[in-house]
Amino acid sequence: MLKKAALIISMVGAVVLFVGAPFPPKTAAQSEFTLAGEWIVTSSPIGNELISRMGNSLGFPERDMIFEEDGSIRTGLVAREDVGTNVKPLGVWRVHGDRLSATFHLWCPDTSQPCGSIIMRGRFTQDDRIRGTMTAFFDEEDSFQPTGYDTWTFSFRGERIQGGGN
Repeated sequence: MLKKAALIISMVGAVVLFVGAPFPPKTAAQSEFTLAGEWIVTSSPIGNELISRMGNSLGFPERDMIFEEDGSIRTGLVAREDVGTNVKPLGVWRVHGDRLSATFHLWCPDTSQPCGSIIMRGRFTQDDRIRGTMTAFFDEEDSFQPTGYDTWTFSFRGERIQGGGN
């Protein structure tokens, strides 16, 4: 009887060694990335392009961006303190793995000037650092662009300064 029990234990041990344990392996948990929190995002030109083909520009400012998450509702604000403490264009965002995207409507107080939208696409380089490209889509026709509108792409880097960290 004892010999039979030892044989069964040995066989189970061999199966576990050769096939693998029936339990999932323990691995370090990878944190899920989120934009939630406050970020300082700095943009810079790509290929020395300081303005769009039609002469539009946002400059290359440092922007304070606040991203919030309430369940599946993810919003963002760009604090435009350079033009007024209550000027905060609204946006939305999403994260998939380490990739991120966000869309914002530009603040356009002067209807005689082109307005538009910003699309951010990038990656997390760390939990609290992002980088990628932004494209401005100005509401000005440009038949040379595939979109039919004046567009301009530039790069960005961002660093979380508070909130949302993993």
